[in-house]
Amino acid sequence: MKKIRIKPKDLYHISPLLKGVMDLAFDESCIMDKDGYLIHCSDSSPMIWGRPNEESIGKHISELDSASPYPKLLATGKAVMGKIHIINGMTCITHMIPIFDKNDSIIGAFGVIIFRGVEKIKKLVKDNSFDAYSMDLYNQLSRAEANYSFSDFISGDKEIGKIKHYAKKIAKYDYPVLICGETGCGKEIIASAIHMESTAKEKRPFVRINCNAIPENLLESELFGYEKGAYAGAYSSKPGKFEIAGNGTILLDEIGSLAANIQAKLLRVIEEREFERVGGNTLIPLRARIIASTNSDLQMKMKEEKFRGDLYYRLSSFEINIPPLRDRIDDIELLTEYFLSEADTACTITPEAMEYLKSYSWPGNVRQLRNLITKITIMEDSDEITGSVVRDYLDIKAVGGSVIHSQLNITQAKESIEKSMLIRALKESNYNISKTARVLNIGRNTVYNRMMRYGIDKSNR
Repeated sequence: MKKIRIKPKDLYHISPLLKGVMDLAFDESCIMDKDGYLIHCSDSSPMIWGRPNEESIGKHISELDSASPYPKLLATGKAVMGKIHIINGMTCITHMIPIFDKNDSIIGAFGVIIFRGVEKIKKLVKDNSFDAYSMDLYNQLSRAEANYSFSDFISGDKEIGKIKHYAKKIAKYDYPVLICGETGCGKEIIASAIHMESTAKEKRPFVRINCNAIPENLLESELFGYEKGAYAGAYSSKPGKFEIAGNGTILLDEIGSLAANIQAKLLRVIEEREFERVGGNTLIPLRARIIASTNSDLQMKMKEEKFRGDLYYRLSSFEINIPPLRDRIDDIELLTEYFLSEADTACTITPEAMEYLKSYSWPGNVRQLRNLITKITIMEDSDEITGSVVRDYLDIKAVGGSVIHSQLNITQAKESIEKSMLIRALKESNYNISKTARVLNIGRNTVYNRMMRYGIDKSNR
């Protein structure tokens, strides 16, 4: 058992050597008494707790770290080693070691943060070894970290502001969420932000799975896990993504690509809130929140009988439609400036170049814009991004003062027709949402979301 044994009086009067170890050997360290109240803190503690040490000393550890393992340590008398949790938004690895007196009674605990910041830890694991333990640690760290919050969705667009406000409200509830939008428009940012908002006070896993990237014959076992002997090569049991997600969030990306048999099983899991591993007969409760995302037109897939209607309505308890970048022209300049600052470059962009960026259709959306700016800043020697540079990289031709793109904007034309049909149906039904939904053969939530997407308001009738 990992333990420290000292005299009770030494708990309150630490030696210069121990003080030096506390300050220099760890990212943060502290000593608590047997009731969990802090009596010593390292000089680095204010960076973790966000308050001066004078305010921390005397506080109970649970006031500073709501997920502290101290109660477990006190109950078992055993050290808690390598615990991963989030403190003030930082994912940390911590140890907590009991302190005993000569009679083997717990008189306190020594708590340390050995690493703060997931990327730093993951890099160390990757650079040094990849044995079974390291792989497991790396996977835990990857699952523990949701990468984005709502502030990471860079936009000054009013509609995006409404979407973020809507997403923050639904984050408080565990209903499924369906996020729709073209590739590269920010679906994963919104999904991650919903998770971060809903689990702000405690660490929960955020598990992503791309339904399109895993072969159909492996997807079921990837989602639900499998038992030993379930099929050839299954030499041991393995938990699936739903089990790993625990009481956190699972993001099912590209949900529109699911095969019919997996759609049926997923529907049953959502309805019954339980599932079985492949080859197993033990029911495992579903505790995770489900967020699905797609760049497909699920309603069209439903009409083509490629996507189950009942699954769609289960997933779309709350539906979010993220508009493409070409519908947020003002964001192009905002994002370009942000990506230039992120690249830590002295590059500036000319007004002509910005006009070309704003006139482009951006089929790859924000991701394409980021990649373009990165490529230009690396490949070009000039500190100025000119119109000719942008034209060359985007294959744009200037003809008689207008801009012609090498790619036809089919999606934009489709959305224009969709907006016109919606406005017409709303007017004919006197803006009655239920009647409009029946006329267009879509759900009420979809009508609301498309009204928000296209900026249609009842006051405009």
